[in-house]
Amino acid sequence: MKTTKHFLQLMAAAAAFSFYSCDDNGGDDPDPVIPTESKYVVAATSGENDYLVAGDELAAGATYDATSTGAVQSPGDRSWTFYGTDVVYGFLYNQADAATSSSYVLSDDGTLTQRNELALAVGVQTRGEAKGDLIMANSDRLREPELDQKAYFYKVDTQTDASELITIVTNNMLEEGEVAYFTDITEYEGNIIAGARSISSSAFTSAHYNSTYVVVFNDDFTVKQVIKDTGRTGFVAGQKYSQGETGLEVVESGDLYVFSSGQTNYADAETTTIPSGILKINQGEFEFDADYFFNITEASNGHNLFRTYYIGGTTFVLSMYPGTNAEATFGIDADRFAVVDVASKSFTWVTGFPSAAGLETDPFLVGTPFVDAENSQLVVPVTTSDSKHYLYTINPSSATATQSSEIIGEGVKAVGILKAEE
Repeated sequence: MKTTKHFLQLMAAAAAFSFYSCDDNGGDDPDPVIPTESKYVVAATSGENDYLVAGDELAAGATYDATSTGAVQSPGDRSWTFYGTDVVYGFLYNQADAATSSSYVLSDDGTLTQRNELALAVGVQTRGEAKGDLIMANSDRLREPELDQKAYFYKVDTQTDASELITIVTNNMLEEGEVAYFTDITEYEGNIIAGARSISSSAFTSAHYNSTYVVVFNDDFTVKQVIKDTGRTGFVAGQKYSQGETGLEVVESGDLYVFSSGQTNYADAETTTIPSGILKINQGEFEFDADYFFNITEASNGHNLFRTYYIGGTTFVLSMYPGTNAEATFGIDADRFAVVDVASKSFTWVTGFPSAAGLETDPFLVGTPFVDAENSQLVVPVTTSDSKHYLYTINPSSATATQSSEIIGEGVKAVGILKAEE
């Protein structure tokens, strides 16, 4: 279930507890051991490297300093993925060593340490959690129709970082004459499933922009079934710089909600209009509910959804971006948020979140949020237009955002929680 993708993160809280051990005479130890249960962890930047910084609280006045001696350096420009509260992975992408990644954990004394480096054969374009593993994928865009195009899946044991590579051919998987490009991964009804888009084998275009595909895999990644919907919205999730994620969400009832940004391709954006929308697969079924469609572009008066964060029940927070057709930014400035209830199809804009200046040179940037269920909030890293770095908390009940901790550094990318290793 998707609970392993976001909802496992939701069950962690930043707290510390202490106990006094007894000496041989039964008295109190004058130097008690104070183990750490969990900490908030921020991925920030300073210079040409990323840094992880741990702290006990999210609050106005609290700081996370990427330039401090306690910050843990992770060389290069990385994307960050928290696997529940156990481990955080930093991936290098679009560089000579694009497939290098490192894992970091929290020790019982509250310090962050690098656990391993993973020498992966391919870069990471999308990732998810299924059957107790971190599943990562990379899809070919060879643009050479005479060659088989492939997808590469890594199953990573998050306890040991041992990995297994599975390679599959994606020609004609979704549509005749096109190949599959994977955009999200999760677990549903005991199956590994993936969102996908159909693309030409010769270009990053398609004759099927208005179709939605969910691929159901067997455990060996042979295709068990392709679930398809046509004419309502587009491919699962949204894409930016080849990255896709958070398009498949299993809620507490067991229903699977499928989110699409309605993206096309820059070359076809002027002539093709696909609304952002939400589809549904009812618990236990393997077909789209023909009676359910939530048109997000319509509900938002012309905006598009980009990423999806499950809060609980039937409530989600969506990151949104503006524009249609050639004016669509395809997630480049997904800098506004909305709260939706997928059951009632309600849509409410979040207030209090900072606004971008809208200039081409504007440094405004939104990082990867974290769903903090203990406090019923979404925590969002943001660099403001005046180059300040903060964590903002979004309260979905009131649809309001509040400025929280400040990040000291040159940028902030992600936030999560890690629990100490046992």
